Amino acid sequence: MKKLIVLLSVIVAINILFADLEINIPFDLDIIGPSYTENGNYEHTTDWITLTNTGTEIQTYTLLYSFQNLPAGWTMSVCNPLYCFIPNFPSPIELAPNESIQIHIVINVSSIGGYNFNFTFNGEDLTEPLSYDFTFNTADNVGIEHDDFILNDEILLTNYPNPFKETTTISFQFSNKQNQQNEQIKLEIYNIKGQKIRTFPNLQINKSTNQQIIWDGRDENGSRVLGGIYFYELSNGKTHKINKMILW
Repeated sequence: MKKLIVLLSVIVAINILFADLEINIPFDLDIIGPSYTENGNYEHTTDWITLTNTGTEIQTYTLLYSFQNLPAGWTMSVCNPLYCFIPNFPSPIELAPNESIQIHIVINVSSIGGYNFNFTFNGEDLTEPLSYDFTFNTADNVGIEHDDFILNDEILLTNYPNPFKETTTISFQFSNKQNQQNEQIKLEIYNIKGQKIRTFPNLQINKSTNQQIIWDGRDENGSRVLGGIYFYELSNGKTHKINKMILW
C-alpha cells in the first residue's frame, strides 16, 4: 500500500510538472546519420515530434531551438508541415484543447562530423521550461572525441527574486573552460509571444566567475513592461541557456 501511495504521488508530481503539454519524441536524442564517407552529401530527416495540448483550455507555448558547433557547410531546419521555425528565437505555438502539432528536424550533411543542439519548450502552465539536448553525428564520426562540444550545463543562470515586482538580479556563472574560450556574451529578454524586449549586448567576462545584471522590468525604450512570464537567454559563440521569470 505504501509503495502504491508513493507511486501515485510521483505520477501526480509528473503531471503537474508537465502540465497539459505532452511531447512525443519517437527517436533517440543521440542521432546517428549515415556515413558520409560511404554516401557523400545527404539530407537527414527525423521522424515527426508530436506536441499535444491535453488540457481543456487554449494554451500558448514557445519553442526555442539552438545549435552549437554546426560544421561548416551544414544546415539545420526545424519545421512543421507549413513552415520552418527561426533558430535562437522563442516561436509561439498555440494549441486548442486536444490539438496536436508535428515538427521534424532536417539536417543537410556535407562532411564527416557532428554537433549538438537543444529544444526548449515553455508556457504559462509549465512550472519550468522543458529542455531536450540532442546530438547528431555521421556514422563515421561516432567514437571520435571532440573538445569543442560545449553543453549548456557549463553555464549557471538564475535570477532573484523570482517572481519580482520592481527589479530582479540575473546572475550567471561560466565554467573555467568557458571563461578561457569566450571574451564576451549577451543577454536577451523575451516576452511570452517570443518578442525580444531587451538586450544586454557585448558583456565582457572579467576574472570573476559569477557576474550579475539588474533588470528593472523595462524595454529598450525605457517603458515599463506588463506583468507576466518572460524568458531570459544567455548566449555566446559556443552555447546558450534560457530560463523563465515572472514579473508581477
